[in-house]
Amino acid sequence: MQTLFFDFDGTLVDSETFHANNWSTYLATYGVTLTADDFIEYYAGVTWPKIAKHFIDSYQLNVDVVTITTEMEALTDAKIRQQGIPALPGVDAVLQAFSGKVPMAVVTGAPRDYVEGVLKLHGWLDLFDQVFSGYEVVNNKPSPDVYLQACQAMKIQPDQAVAIEDSRTGLQSAKSADIYCLLINAHQSLTATNADHTFFSMVEAKPLLTSLFKNKLLFETV
Repeated sequence: MQTLFFDFDGTLVDSETFHANNWSTYLATYGVTLTADDFIEYYAGVTWPKIAKHFIDSYQLNVDVVTITTEMEALTDAKIRQQGIPALPGVDAVLQAFSGKVPMAVVTGAPRDYVEGVLKLHGWLDLFDQVFSGYEVVNNKPSPDVYLQACQAMKIQPDQAVAIEDSRTGLQSAKSADIYCLLINAHQSLTATNADHTFFSMVEAKPLLTSLFKNKLLFETV
């Protein structure tokens, strides 16, 4: 294995709960009830335009997709400034251990500005070689486009990469690109997936990652 790809939301930071609470608060202004648990179960990893369209169609909301996504981006930005988004357990240790030894990139379905802003807040942005956003390809996750773009830019074949995802949407994207994928999620059931391995935290996954990239880690250490 040559390169390590990380999803962002729900993989590096505990943003699924963060976004769930924000969407719940926002949709309540339109009289729509959405619990945080339901958001995490059904909408984690789904792009915001798709979420917006679903609720517009399901509840006949008198608003358009662009308005909802724009207002949600503003709400999210304000909440990040107020409280930030916490890192998930074990993430910082993995990033610090692998950075400079294994080429790493963030491959996300989220907008670039949002992702890079949060990475900067955690001091992680410089640890990655590149950030790839699904908003900058023809088809966002669950299509494989953003992963295929990442492989091309990083000059590797898909079978030389390892992807870490937290949602079935992201998992489908990585596997459709023929990339070896670890699914790490503390909130959802990990059964009945086509992930190559499943874990409940990055802490649990670190030994396997170390094994997969052992040769590169040893080479860079010498």
